[in-house]
Amino acid sequence: MPSKTEIVFRRKVRRVWLEEGMALAAKGLSWADARLVVAKEITAENQGIETISKVLEHIKRIWFEPPIEAYELHSDALKIYSADSSHETKAILNWGMMIASYPFVGSTGEALGRLLKLQKDAFRSDVQRRMREQYGDRDFVNRITRYNISSFLDWGIIKETQKKGTYVEGKKAKPNLPEYLAWLTEAVLISLGKTQIAFFELCNHPILFPVELDTINSNLMHCNQRLRVERQNLSDEHIFLKT
Repeated sequence: MPSKTEIVFRRKVRRVWLEEGMALAAKGLSWADARLVVAKEITAENQGIETISKVLEHIKRIWFEPPIEAYELHSDALKIYSADSSHETKAILNWGMMIASYPFVGSTGEALGRLLKLQKDAFRSDVQRRMREQYGDRDFVNRITRYNISSFLDWGIIKETQKKGTYVEGKKAKPNLPEYLAWLTEAVLISLGKTQIAFFELCNHPILFPVELDTINSNLMHCNQRLRVERQNLSDEHIFLKT
């Protein structure tokens, strides 16, 4: 199992904190300067020293010092944000950078999205069970999965029903430009640890449950210079991440 520090949220991360980090990174602030601003926002709601430290660690990794495989993805995300800072676009950028920076969070989203697709609602206990099957370490996995789901609730991508621990889909983000889906495809490949994916699989992948995919088509992938599309036969196309 990869390093727990590298792959997981160890606290709930609110949308407003992520968006603050995104905005400061787009302005070109260093983490040393941005940290003071973000810490103030977090402290206003939670004064626990350990919680503040862990949330800052997550925002730093997502919006200031991403893993090397997501470096170019991060650079393009800041360019997109500078041109379009709408709520929809911020939601897509946060989701993409988050799953690329924290694969465990992406796996939680995938497990949750698969359950929602199968039965229209999902139980937290079922998501935790699926994550334990994949990662083991029962107590740790249960705890961090709960932090992930709490973050998803705050972002509005899922809603809790009257029955505690039961969730349905929330608001989906609709790309203002279809080209954003090419950027998001790279984020998915990085999160999954893959260099290729069938286009049909991408269109139906549960990790993308928070995003409307009505406008996706394989020609859009050419908008991302790090992707290429190959047709295997008349009806089978694959998307490759250039290495």
